[in-house]
Amino acid sequence: MLPVGRSRLALAGASLAYGTGLFVAYEASRPKPPLLTCEQRRDRFAELAQGYDGDVHCDEQSSGILAWRQELVAQARGRVLEIAGGTGRNLEHFPAAVSELVVGDNCEAMLQVAARRVAEARVGGGAACCPSAVTLAVMDASALPFADDSFDTVVDTFGVCSFEAPVQALREMGRCCKPGGAAHRLNRHVDRWGCYWNRDIEGMVAESGLRVVSVQRRHLGTTVMLRCEPAKGEAS
Repeated sequence: MLPVGRSRLALAGASLAYGTGLFVAYEASRPKPPLLTCEQRRDRFAELAQGYDGDVHCDEQSSGILAWRQELVAQARGRVLEIAGGTGRNLEHFPAAVSELVVGDNCEAMLQVAARRVAEARVGGGAACCPSAVTLAVMDASALPFADDSFDTVVDTFGVCSFEAPVQALREMGRCCKPGGAAHRLNRHVDRWGCYWNRDIEGMVAESGLRVVSVQRRHLGTTVMLRCEPAKGEAS
């Protein structure tokens, strides 16, 4: 028989798992919201831009997503492209191995917040707070304005789950990436953040031609972190 303290802990853990399972089942059974167009998603994020970081920070910290951001971005190296970079929440987590960083997003208002973050980092701590060479640019993830094999690493956090054409965006990530890695995660909250948590991300990755190197899941599979490689030069 387990000691009382351990019994309570086990019961609490079981209750939490059961409650979380019910919530996910409920979410999955709800009618799916309509797919946002690129313009609708851009407009929604433009409205959220100024308060976005404050709105999501506590949730990301308590859910462990912030730690996942740090873990994923720490793997970047060389010349890096981040798509759907938004307000620049990942900037401070890129390692010294990043020689140049290009941050793209289709919402100019979000990038304006990112620009302030870069400027504040320069004043407060210099290149130690974010890569020394940072370019911010408005761009469409489904038609990236770069030549093939332009980047050593391509990063996306919570972009693929909200794109209007996610497979095409993944193909573009693979096209622009040298033999190396592209990484991405997702979450839910489509009603507010425009992110479809129940998309088959791994299926989309396979369809795009990227090869999965590793996969980690949390929150009963509704949050996924993938490391991928472009399958270039391989026989079809």
